[in-house]
Amino acid sequence: MAIYKFYNIQMLPIEVGVKEIGYEGYCKLFKSMGDLVQDAKKRKLKLSSIAVPLRGDMFFAPFSVSEFEYAGSDGARKVVYGSFLKFDDVNELVNTNSGETEFRSKGNTSSRRFDFEFVFDPYTHVLAIHDDKGLPSRNPLINALKKTISVHAVKNFKEHSLEIDELTSGDSIRTFLEEPKKGYKRYSGIVSFSNSDAFDDAAEMQLSKEYEQELKDLRVGKWESNYKSFDKSLMTDLPKTAKAQLLLAAKYGNAEVSYVDEHGDRKKYQMEDYPVRESLDDKAFRGMRNRVLEVKKLIIDAIKKTKVRKKISAENKEFIDKND
Repeated sequence: MAIYKFYNIQMLPIEVGVKEIGYEGYCKLFKSMGDLVQDAKKRKLKLSSIAVPLRGDMFFAPFSVSEFEYAGSDGARKVVYGSFLKFDDVNELVNTNSGETEFRSKGNTSSRRFDFEFVFDPYTHVLAIHDDKGLPSRNPLINALKKTISVHAVKNFKEHSLEIDELTSGDSIRTFLEEPKKGYKRYSGIVSFSNSDAFDDAAEMQLSKEYEQELKDLRVGKWESNYKSFDKSLMTDLPKTAKAQLLLAAKYGNAEVSYVDEHGDRKKYQMEDYPVRESLDDKAFRGMRNRVLEVKKLIIDAIKKTKVRKKISAENKEFIDKND
């Protein structure tokens, strides 16, 4: 089985009135990345020359980028696929005891190489990446993707800002909200705020249109919230704005809550500990095209899993139903 993790790649308009880049823009973004890879291969450049450095003398770079059209329910659609590499760049090997050179390469050689297949849906702008051995953990991977894609984002879309967030499980929010508690110590959350006309319904329910418009007019790019109890006390519940942000953060950001459970034990809910992961029987499909389309279906399933869907208490259910 092949396991995938999912990342929401957003090109957010910086100025009021600037349009979304649409699926064509996201295709253009990845085509620019693919053109860079092809140019490097054509000129026989070392892959490390277009790569992002990682810890441990490793690098991260796109290795192939392609797209094709397929028949969707509403006409022709496009999907992007390819792979990223994580690798080291070794020019020579020396004898451990003597220190003498035993091998000297002609360049572009690795002693450690990891290949990660990806599929990108330009309509939902969500990237699925193979969660295989060697894949960087959440924050290093997001940073590597940002640095890799930002070169092409700046080149092609100067009026937009690049944001990347990992999709996390809505079920984890349900479980957290339903756990009996004595109270809450601290809440912190962050959501990438779009200055376009479209914003998630959950935010519109909790934030008045006037407040939302103010954020747009002031060109706010991030919505950050922090709530803290008195030192020797607990918050009896989370503010409604925190709950609204919590729902949005599963797709557009991150959140963390410290609380005390019914037994008096101090606990912490960290959204990043619950990434959405989907599996695919990689032996069930013949041909790259069919495989890519099956992974694209997983992207739709993954987005659904960022929502809180299952049974929940009447109080929290009423809140979530209004914001779903």
